[in-house]
Amino acid sequence: MIEIRIPKEIKTYREKLFFGLTLRQCICAGAALLICVPLYIWGNRFLPQEAVSWVVVLIAAPLMLAGFFRYNDMNFEQFAVEFIAHHFNPQKRIYEYEPIFMELRRQYLLEEFLAETEPDTPTTYGLVD
Repeated sequence: MIEIRIPKEIKTYREKLFFGLTLRQCICAGAALLICVPLYIWGNRFLPQEAVSWVVVLIAAPLMLAGFFRYNDMNFEQFAVEFIAHHFNPQKRIYEYEPIFMELRRQYLLEEFLAETEPDTPTTYGLVD
């Protein structure tokens, strides 16, 4: 009997293309192969095999990480941006809130106060005492 896996949450569904890999994973793996295979062949002429292997692994690892990494439904790029923002932005949060009409209210109260202290001066909002 054929068994079909049905995800409980629709957001967790990922369409598989080749060998159970998503399109993103296929593209990143292909990019790693396209870069690292010629690099390995070309690098064997100038460096020992072990050194070339380490160079290839160090270049392929970030490419593969970009395709396969997921954390809290974030891709590698989204996670990297959030990680950098969290660690390099200032962490002290200052709570400042002022409603948009507070400046208008202050101005109104100031005019009202001035009108009370000098009764002969008309106010700017059109009322004369």
